[in-house]
Amino acid sequence: MVKLFSILALLAVINSPASAQYYYKDILSVKQIRADQLNYKAKKIATIKVHSFDADEQPSKGFFCEKQLSKNYKKIDTYTRTSGSSKSLLTSYFNDQGFLIRSEDSSEISIGVSTYEYDADSNLTRISTLSKSNDDDFVTSLSEIHQYNYDKRGILQNMFIIRNQKDTTEVDFTVDAKGNITDESEVSENGLHYYYYYDNQNRLTDVAHYNVVKQMTLPDFIFEYDDMNEMVRMTVTRQEATSDYNIWTYLYDDGLRIKEKCYSRDKELLGYFEYEYIDK
Repeated sequence: MVKLFSILALLAVINSPASAQYYYKDILSVKQIRADQLNYKAKKIATIKVHSFDADEQPSKGFFCEKQLSKNYKKIDTYTRTSGSSKSLLTSYFNDQGFLIRSEDSSEISIGVSTYEYDADSNLTRISTLSKSNDDDFVTSLSEIHQYNYDKRGILQNMFIIRNQKDTTEVDFTVDAKGNITDESEVSENGLHYYYYYDNQNRLTDVAHYNVVKQMTLPDFIFEYDDMNEMVRMTVTRQEATSDYNIWTYLYDDGLRIKEKCYSRDKELLGYFEYEYIDK
């Protein structure tokens, strides 16, 4: 049976802003965060409690996760604790329009701070991240900037990754006739190249890249939607060499996600989360 910390580790990979698929993990994820925040505000949600269950449908021991929303909806404090890791606090700050402008993620041994900047048209232009960790008397400090650039029409052109104020990598984007990003490529030798695919409603359906081992293009993410435009299924590749993957399914009530389940490639239930919403 796969334990909770394995599922949380998978979530960390999906949401990590420091890895590739930058358009998906930076631009699209920030847009989804704003949509969720505006939804919470409209429904006057004050607290969100996350309940975790293992594959045997028993509550995960030692797990705690709770989100506290401020009265003006400009801050969310997310408290998390598991039996396999120390407690952590993620504080997210939002502006008057609901855009994420700062996040602070801290635990007993590390802290990470990210700031988000936008242009006059609300396009994300810059993410600046500083992370510090203290483990066994060693202190590590890393900085990373994602600088997004647009043309006069507001179409995304490229992004520069600046690591530790010295190492710079350019990432170029290609846009189709509908304004959808279709290609994301690092301008470097052996740079990563990702492809984005959409359905006839311009909803993202696949994020893929060329697999050198199998000599073919394979998906990293596959998304499926229902008639209410809610994402109800996400397939995530975990190991490129074996094409192993996990399947996440999502259930909603009145526009709020109330349950998400994680399955193995063999459709074995690995665990699931249930969400409890408390209004003001």
